[in-house]
Amino acid sequence: MDRTTVPLVTALVTALLLPATLAACGGPSAASPASAPGADPRDLSAAEGRLQGSWRLVDFRPEVAPEPMFQALLASQVGALVVKFDHGQLYADSPTFHTTRAYRVVTAAGPLFTVESPDAGGAVFTSSCTISEDGVHITFRGDSDPWRGTGSLARVP
Repeated sequence: MDRTTVPLVTALVTALLLPATLAACGGPSAASPASAPGADPRDLSAAEGRLQGSWRLVDFRPEVAPEPMFQALLASQVGALVVKFDHGQLYADSPTFHTTRAYRVVTAAGPLFTVESPDAGGAVFTSSCTISEDGVHITFRGDSDPWRGTGSLARVP
């Protein structure tokens, strides 16, 4: 993978909760506190517990279609990229990409939660997520430019 594609894939991972997922490029937002004001620590802890473990990228649909080269890169990550969440650190691995980043759950209410992942440059990437009742699927919306879009993750058995 060349230097021009590494920022794209890093952003992709962050957008996935990154992901969620799916952060070296994109528009920065202000750094945020460890959790949103008024967030119930029990809800945050429960969401963090449900998030733990490994998740495979099943789908990602950007709001704005990427250039053909980047679309091909994205397509190669679907089904191959696995993101492991481990108490504030995420590890993203695929045959062509490996990275480690910090993340934090900043809001939570029942199956809904929001994850933020700051990059080394100070940008914060946000994803709004819903975990299924059985705890094996997450749907997410990447809320930060340039990775606005929707997708899903499936727990790796």
